[in-house]
Amino acid sequence: MPDGIPQSGDISDLEKYRALLGWLRWQVAQIERRVREPNIQEAQERARRERAWAERSWKVPPQRSSSVALLHRGGAPLTRTKRD
Repeated sequence: MPDGIPQSGDISDLEKYRALLGWLRWQVAQIERRVREPNIQEAQERARRERAWAERSWKVPPQRSSSVALLHRGGAPLTRTKRD
């Protein structure tokens, strides 16, 4: 059988390239996922640290003319008590 003549069951070059292209796209998707996941985890960890830092710090809300400045923990809600 002469070379260059496709035999039954052989895959054409175009089909090989399509298969390779599909596999390469899958590989790229895997690498993008491996890069994306640590970035997401890093951003979540940074947000958690910033939230923890804010909750440990003390805050002084701006004083208005009719109210008293309050010192409170960063993560604590401001509650007002009515004085009679």
